[in-house]
Amino acid sequence: MILLTQSSDTTVQKSSTAVTHDGEKSVLSSSSWVKTQLLGRGAYASVYLATSKSHKHKTERAIKSAELSRASSLMDERRILIRLQSPFILRCYGDEIALEENDPLHIQYNLILEYCSGQCIADLIEDNHGRLFESDVKLFARDVLSGLSYIHDRNIIHCDIKPDNLLLCPTDHRFRPNGYLTKIGDFGLAMEKGSIEYGNGYGHRRGTTRYMAPELMSHGIVDFGVDVWALGCSVLEMLTGESVWGEYGDLGSADWVNLIGYTGFTPHIPNWLSEEAQDFLSRCLERDVLKRWSSHSLTNHPFAML
Repeated sequence: MILLTQSSDTTVQKSSTAVTHDGEKSVLSSSSWVKTQLLGRGAYASVYLATSKSHKHKTERAIKSAELSRASSLMDERRILIRLQSPFILRCYGDEIALEENDPLHIQYNLILEYCSGQCIADLIEDNHGRLFESDVKLFARDVLSGLSYIHDRNIIHCDIKPDNLLLCPTDHRFRPNGYLTKIGDFGLAMEKGSIEYGNGYGHRRGTTRYMAPELMSHGIVDFGVDVWALGCSVLEMLTGESVWGEYGDLGSADWVNLIGYTGFTPHIPNWLSEEAQDFLSRCLERDVLKRWSSHSLTNHPFAML
């Protein structure tokens, strides 16, 4: 994963207070959550299943945690997520700055998130030992498109759509035949069009290499189309059970840039897939970003419709 983060401007004082991301002093205490299980570890943060200390009914949340001095990307993620209210976006319940119980010399920044007990689509592919049923993939794709359309309407580009970041929340089979609602998570690399950070949209090569769009890989151009390309890569993996670009093996950084950014190639779409699936993928995996369909257009594609 290519991570571009700003250095944290958060100051930590050597007493029981710290300056928060809002610039206000906060008295530090231990977390109001008990971390019960490590769910995953990334470059800058770890994610835990946690149970509340204070609630009468023990509430479970996912806590994304990092040392305060290295938490700028988590704070950026919080600023975006806290504004989003969609059933197809992982919900953010706020944040806290707390002393680490087992190591009081360390101050943690905790982002409090909805917990999706169904894991993620990457896990589902692995557990299934290969491709998923097309009927299930259609439901997953429709959910993700609903989430993408929602954030794109709010000028937010996710920049890291992939099966690992598509989370599964168990739900009643009456509402989803496969028993899951798919939610987009991990907004750590997300950008907002019109922001100072976004600028003119150039020079922002970010994301997970294998899922990056040609214009993103070659010129660092970030726009809504990069999410659509990454969705196409993700749907292709769901349908085939194989890593996108997997036929090229393990490549070095320069080879990835050349393959995706400059060769003119697109990920291989097998002809044994249904015509609907092939056409949907071709609309997502269009190298010319001006011809690539938008998330809104794709919601009306037969593959993504009931």
